[in-house]
Amino acid sequence: MKDTIDYNKIIEVIEKTIASSSFYWQSLALIGCFLVSYLFYKISRKFLLPAIIASTLKKNIALNRLVTRYVIPLLYPSFAVIFLGLGLSIYSEFFKETIVFSTTFKLIALFLFLRFLRISSNNTFVANLAGFFLMPALVLDIFGLFDSTVLFLDEYALRIGAVRISVYIVIKAIIVLLIVFWLSTLISKKSKSFLDNSKNIKSSTKGIISKFIDILVYAVVIIVLLKTFGVDMTTFTVIGGAVGVGIGFGLQKIASNFISGIILLVEKSVEIGDIVEIDNGSIYGTIKHFGGRYTLVEAVDGKEIMIPNEDFIIGKVTNWTYSNNRARTEINVGVAYGSDLEKVREVMLCCAKEHPRCLNYPEAECFVTDFGEYDVKFKLYFWVSDVVEGRMRPKSDVMISIWNKFKENNIQISLPQREVINIVRS
Repeated sequence: MKDTIDYNKIIEVIEKTIASSSFYWQSLALIGCFLVSYLFYKISRKFLLPAIIASTLKKNIALNRLVTRYVIPLLYPSFAVIFLGLGLSIYSEFFKETIVFSTTFKLIALFLFLRFLRISSNNTFVANLAGFFLMPALVLDIFGLFDSTVLFLDEYALRIGAVRISVYIVIKAIIVLLIVFWLSTLISKKSKSFLDNSKNIKSSTKGIISKFIDILVYAVVIIVLLKTFGVDMTTFTVIGGAVGVGIGFGLQKIASNFISGIILLVEKSVEIGDIVEIDNGSIYGTIKHFGGRYTLVEAVDGKEIMIPNEDFIIGKVTNWTYSNNRARTEINVGVAYGSDLEKVREVMLCCAKEHPRCLNYPEAECFVTDFGEYDVKFKLYFWVSDVVEGRMRPKSDVMISIWNKFKENNIQISLPQREVINIVRS
């Protein structure tokens, strides 16, 4: 270290500061600032906050949580920082010596920041790690040793090509990355929570915004990391070429599925909650989640199927709820020859129209489709109101009703007939 630290000089400065009359005047002013801060804190907690909560916050749950989680725990240190800042500015107008005042202000401000860090991150490790680095830096700054310590730590360096990495750069990178990761996590978490709770934004739009937030956060973290270590940003051209080659070969499917997922979210051909049918009807279920690589479909039997996003782009997909929720149901019936065909048609239409989920428009229809070997074939079409509630229940109900009404009107459902001829040989 070029400039050795004279610890005797530090002790001498501390002794002179304590022995001077300015120390006691600053201490008295600090006590006054803390008392005023405590007085405002008590007034706010007893009168102001209860009035605000009673008038507005009860109707706004999100704002109530914000006040309960952040404002109340940080209220007193915030008042202390405000009044210490005001006191320092006023005190410095009349007295030159303000080291005790400024030191206390810096310590309380650091405590407020670490307190906010601990509350917002729900993780004591982040706050403890930040305090581990920031507290010594503040102490060195108070005693005027910060610059010399930085120069000392910067002397121990390792050079990799054009990049120089010193102990100081590593420590600075840890602090910067810690703050960046904390901010990015906080922004990502709060923005996604706001999107999830918003009822005015469609689910597909939420997915698009969420993906762009993730991409933006990761991009900012990477750029800050490279800038902290002094990496030349022009090297991205080389990295971009390498990534392009990787995508062209090994990452082709991953890139295809990721881009397909973005296309699905943008064009809104399928959305969360839609009922889809793919792979020639072998997969039928409800879309539950869009991922970067796959789309999660919950089948009617409870199975959760992860389908690559690419399959929704290049394959045939039936979306039962794309523009509306109605769906057509068909029933095939064969009646015996000799039946009154008009009566059969009337009975089948009546059974469909009597069902509560049958729509009046499009209207139910019944057709004779074929004269078979042993029966006359009918096909009944009717539309149900909401395919999300299923089609099998109304189909089953209508078929049971047709069965009962056929019995009441002596209409027989034909069965295959076979003749067995016994040939007796003499």
